[in-house]
Amino acid sequence: MAILTASGRAALAAAIKEQTLHLALGEGDSLWDTTKAISTSFAQLPDSAGVIELGFTHLADIRVTSLDDQTEYALDIDYSANAREGVIRRLPASTIPEGGDVTVHFKVSHPPESIGQTVLLREVGRRVVDEVHFVTADPEGEIVVPTGRYRLVTEPTNHLFIRVRFDFEDAATSIVREQGLFVGTHTDPQLPIGQKFFVPSQVVEPGILLVLQNSVPIVRQPSTRETFEFVVTF
Repeated sequence: MAILTASGRAALAAAIKEQTLHLALGEGDSLWDTTKAISTSFAQLPDSAGVIELGFTHLADIRVTSLDDQTEYALDIDYSANAREGVIRRLPASTIPEGGDVTVHFKVSHPPESIGQTVLLREVGRRVVDEVHFVTADPEGEIVVPTGRYRLVTEPTNHLFIRVRFDFEDAATSIVREQGLFVGTHTDPQLPIGQKFFVPSQVVEPGILLVLQNSVPIVRQPSTRETFEFVVTF
């Protein structure tokens, strides 16, 4: 069976390193990371003690209470919760009255990144990447990112360290919930030479989405300069 060797992965990283990269910021879905409370009753089904379909997916912090919020029902005793699908089921031995009205409290989480995604959901702008370096994993390394510690090296490896600094006015006042690293972006050739930040209307061809990340909301402000750092492994 053919395999992609370590040196082959380093060659891919080296090829990407030679390209102009852009980090795009997007607002994502405004529902992400919001809290909601829905008051409703359990639908009666032939094969179930009662079901509530909330109409939202990828939920967190689910609680079910009485309408007056005086009684909080117990998970896996009074009801079960499918957080991914947004479905609440009344259990047979539940203290919740059959067909009873309840209030479901929950948080709408941002969904996991999709491997098939090619663009951001709601892009607000993208900036040319400032720094791209080869790095290697090192528990004592000077580069610290959520995936571990790394140190800078000169020889090609299958790890690229990316750093992007957004300026004060870049996407100012936007609420950023998604970040995407693109290779092969083409911008309007009529724009000034040396321009680093581009709004969607100035992008002719977005290029290939290389890395996608959904995050908790980041509120951009004209008084701050946001810096993003991460390691891409091939």
